[in-house]
Amino acid sequence: MNDLRSILDHTVPFLLVLFRLSGLFVFAPVLSGTIVPSKVRVLMCVMLAAGMYPAVSHEPADWSGVDALSLGWIVAGETLIGLAIGLVAALPIYAAQLGGLIMGQQMGMGLANVYNPALDVEGDTVGQLLLFMAMTVFIALGGLEVLFLAVAGSFASIPAGFALTGGSNDVGSLSAGWLDLLVGVLGSGMDLAVRVAAPVLCIIMLETVAMGFVMKTMPQLNVLTIGFAVKVLIALLGLVLALKAIEQSMHEEIVQVMRAVIRVFGGAGG
Repeated sequence: MNDLRSILDHTVPFLLVLFRLSGLFVFAPVLSGTIVPSKVRVLMCVMLAAGMYPAVSHEPADWSGVDALSLGWIVAGETLIGLAIGLVAALPIYAAQLGGLIMGQQMGMGLANVYNPALDVEGDTVGQLLLFMAMTVFIALGGLEVLFLAVAGSFASIPAGFALTGGSNDVGSLSAGWLDLLVGVLGSGMDLAVRVAAPVLCIIMLETVAMGFVMKTMPQLNVLTIGFAVKVLIALLGLVLALKAIEQSMHEEIVQVMRAVIRVFGGAGG
């Protein structure tokens, strides 16, 4: 009987850890991709929660008086923390894809959309290329490990079941820090998208100006016939030459965002 009571005392705290961790699987890069079967993601979440639960801090709380409605609000709050961490981490990846979409539209490849299994959406080939490139950089830099450390560290400042244990002040400071982080990452993400697309956009602008001069000086030449093919070839060549600089920009942005996530959410655990 005592053993059963001991197990029940850990059931609710474990579920709260599980739900906070499950928020990562909604927005976080790689984890949220539909290319990973849903059953596999659920199993991964449960296994990670089982490994994380003994390492996180737990505030003593009396769960006997908690009804279903109160427990629902507590679970929702835990899930939102995981959602916030995953969303912030995913913004640089989406920014890189945005830069690729801008390039694809200017190159004329926006007409050929392909299915993207990582996000369950359609996109052009250039945007998908940069998306997978950014995800590769994210994985290589240990982004997934940083996200799990951030979730584990968040229990130091915001304990499991904070709505019951009275952590309103900590929640307020975390919300303010997260909003500042979100605004900053959105701004830096737009900057990343522009920097990623800038080399190809400059080349396309020069090609357009050059074709304008050719059309005026040699009107007998049908620029519309050869202009599109020349634009695509030159833009692809510029993209290949700029891949190293694009990768470096992605590297810097992802590193900065991961450090900010650890600083805001990691707490003592970061």
